Amino acid sequence: MASSTNNRIMQFASAHGGVVTAEFLRSLGMSRNMIDGRVRRHGWEGVGRGAYRVFPARDHLDWLRAAVTVVERATVSHESAAELHGIRRVPWGRTVVTAHSRTTHDFGPVKFHRAHDLLDWHRTVVEGLPVTTVERTVVDLAQTRSAGHIGAIVDDLVSARRLSLDALAALARSVARRGKPGTVTMREVLERRLGIDGTASELERRGRNLIAAAGLPLPVPEFSIPWAPHRRFDDAYPSIQLAIEWDSIRYHGDLASFDADRERDRSVVLHGWRILRFTWKDVTERPDRVVETLAALVAPAA
Repeated sequence: MASSTNNRIMQFASAHGGVVTAEFLRSLGMSRNMIDGRVRRHGWEGVGRGAYRVFPARDHLDWLRAAVTVVERATVSHESAAELHGIRRVPWGRTVVTAHSRTTHDFGPVKFHRAHDLLDWHRTVVEGLPVTTVERTVVDLAQTRSAGHIGAIVDDLVSARRLSLDALAALARSVARRGKPGTVTMREVLERRLGIDGTASELERRGRNLIAAAGLPLPVPEFSIPWAPHRRFDDAYPSIQLAIEWDSIRYHGDLASFDADRERDRSVVLHGWRILRFTWKDVTERPDRVVETLAALVAPAA
């Protein structure tokens, strides 16, 4: 019986970063005196409230497992959440969690953030650990990083179809408040990708400005698709049956939109048109190639 109890204690500790809770020990039928006896005999260290360290943490992940076991409602967050989600451009190997703003903790190398706005829908489970969602993780990282850095992270995630910009915007709005770190950064990141005025995105404006600056004929904006008048191309050169789509993340950031775009492209070809798609990276990092491509198709017809 004692051997079975010992095995269960060690299994629990192995899965929880080397710690066991008094609640778990009581579930094994151990009384307060029996627990105190174990603590004295085995030299268990009391950690937090009602928990004991059975053996040392093996790595930073063990510290995270222990922290979320000991601290009520603690959630892996920030750089540690980024590591568990596999988010690049962020240093891994950190031990960071978020707990309620009314609590204070000192737990080994674990860095605690305090928050009162970490809601249930901001949390998920990864490898058995409570972790901030990808969207909440990005918003948290924005507290200490530039808009350019966060924008690069967002673009990576959207390209991998692991993040919807609309979902990110919804979460950012839910926690935004004047003076909160990261609020201004997230607003800048989202406005650059979703569009500021709600009609033309920043990408569309930049693309059209690029065409104008190159001295190329200007396309017709928001051109009604001839075979589907209720739908529109971002821009078009009707005389040569050429359509342009500026692939704003807002409309192309999830799998359903991606599939719809491919269907539209096939329809364009079947109706004898051509379509060009340009991304944010094309316009901001490879503008010469955008101009060269358009010039080869548009200039001869001008």
